[in-house]
Amino acid sequence: MTIRSFCVMVSVLCLTTALCSQMQSLSRNDSFAAAKLSPAETRQILEGVEQSAYDTPDSWQTELRLRRVDLGGSPGIVVQGSSLLCGGTGNCQAWVFRKSDGRWMSMMPGDQAPLASGFAFSKTQTRGIRDFSITANSSATDSKRTTFKFDGQFYRAE
Repeated sequence: MTIRSFCVMVSVLCLTTALCSQMQSLSRNDSFAAAKLSPAETRQILEGVEQSAYDTPDSWQTELRLRRVDLGGSPGIVVQGSSLLCGGTGNCQAWVFRKSDGRWMSMMPGDQAPLASGFAFSKTQTRGIRDFSITANSSATDSKRTTFKFDGQFYRAE
């Protein structure tokens, strides 16, 4: 292998890694209707959100954005607030749920739901579940990235 082909290969690998870990956020299109949740599943998600939401909107259906995701070992749903559950720097409360024994369970311990401007699921897994990273804006120009790993029951900040 020539040095040039090695450099091209490394560049492609770096670009692929960067694209795979790009932060995402949820949009208006990421709704309860789009996720095709049953009434029972909707109740399970809302019960988990209500335990840790720092406010109560007039309509959870309007406030929350959600998308089905692959957690590696099981199906998941990522949820973000969109207005009332957001702060001035663009961070909104975020949750991850996984299907366990036929129920949607919050992967965030107790009353914890981090504030995030974006999220990503890594290819790396801990205990069969993909690692979850968030970014949180601390100002207009600064942000912090936190990675959560699955401990067998909940996501814990690394």
